[in-house]
Amino acid sequence: MMSKMRPPQQMERQTFNQWTGDRRSQDYQGSNSTTTATATKTHQCPTCSYCTTDSNKLKRHFLRHTGEKPYACHYCSYSTTRKDLLKEHVNIHTGEKPYSCPHCPYTASHRNYLKDHLRRHTGDKPYNCPYCSYRTSHKSSLNSHVWTHQQHQQQQQQQQQQQQ
Repeated sequence: MMSKMRPPQQMERQTFNQWTGDRRSQDYQGSNSTTTATATKTHQCPTCSYCTTDSNKLKRHFLRHTGEKPYACHYCSYSTTRKDLLKEHVNIHTGEKPYSCPHCPYTASHRNYLKDHLRRHTGDKPYNCPYCSYRTSHKSSLNSHVWTHQQHQQQQQQQQQQQQ
């Protein structure tokens, strides 16, 4: 049986970016000698600055630029660029709820619905108001809350303009 020899950690290799023609030096662990986030990527979108190491993700990303949505629902007019999103969408029509909460009987048709629900059990509140200490577990709640701040600011500006 042949043993796999690992090169020393300091050994460098050259990578070639097929989209940009760039050559970059990387150490064996895959970390790049430059500090930019795109330096370790191998595939770059020819239309924008998006980069990825996965060519399939680049193909999926590029559909954003073309507007093509190759996956269409057989029940309604919904279409999408991603097969997994179509599968979750079809669950709405079929009534299938394959995502289950491990803490209670809740089931969901979409993975993100379950993710949001789980925050009830964990108490996680990842959405923070930039104006005050308000925190919430749902982005839509934060958007509504931030809107109240913006309305208040507009009212103050109008009052200041009227006083001048």
